[in-house]
Amino acid sequence: MITMKVVFCDVGGTLWPNRWPSQPGDREGRISRLRDALPWVSPDQAARLIADLSMVEHPSSEEQRTTAVVIDALRRSGLAGRVPPRSVINAMCIPARGRVDPFPGVAELLGGLADAGVGVVVTSNVMWRDGEAQRRDFEDFGLATWISAYVTSLDVGWRKPHPRFFDTALTIGRHAPYDCVMVGDSERNDIEPARARGMLAVRVAIEEPTPPTTRANHVCSSLREVADLLLTLTRDPDGE
Repeated sequence: MITMKVVFCDVGGTLWPNRWPSQPGDREGRISRLRDALPWVSPDQAARLIADLSMVEHPSSEEQRTTAVVIDALRRSGLAGRVPPRSVINAMCIPARGRVDPFPGVAELLGGLADAGVGVVVTSNVMWRDGEAQRRDFEDFGLATWISAYVTSLDVGWRKPHPRFFDTALTIGRHAPYDCVMVGDSERNDIEPARARGMLAVRVAIEEPTPPTTRANHVCSSLREVADLLLTLTRDPDGE
């Protein structure tokens, strides 16, 4: 028998695509946001800094390295010690709306869980996007009313699958692991650590083929399938 009080839900690759196409105005928008926050930074300085950081992906580390990456870029641009890294991170964070569309079924999943009294906590590895930025994205998509909390690696300081990330998520979720379900697309980052903690895990295979092997309890190829599964489990806890 299982209980389900909280669903931890990954974002990229799970609720909407993991990669977004660049748009012509992205660079100028980032420069504008940086100079709005720090008007004394010249247009050339801002352009060089944004161009540098636009080429960067998060290092292969479970420790969140965004601030360190920004400090290195500030040093290269001659702005080290003069520009707060947080201002740069905020400038780099491009809103999701207009650049990506949620996968079909996202409203049925999140709304259905909320209507069933199940809390939904967003749990996401990110580069620039903290919990407040995630909240704005979900508001823009009309989905925020169904989300209880946002847990991002930028806020925690550690990335999935690190135990500290899941410690934080469970603390915020306020329930024991056996009362929680993890929904995600990554075996390493979502499924394996969730199962190791005793959670039920649902692997989403939307952008990728169905995995040949998985530790997940269930594999779903659409969010509507996830919604049907989880809402069935709220009515029939023995249905695992």
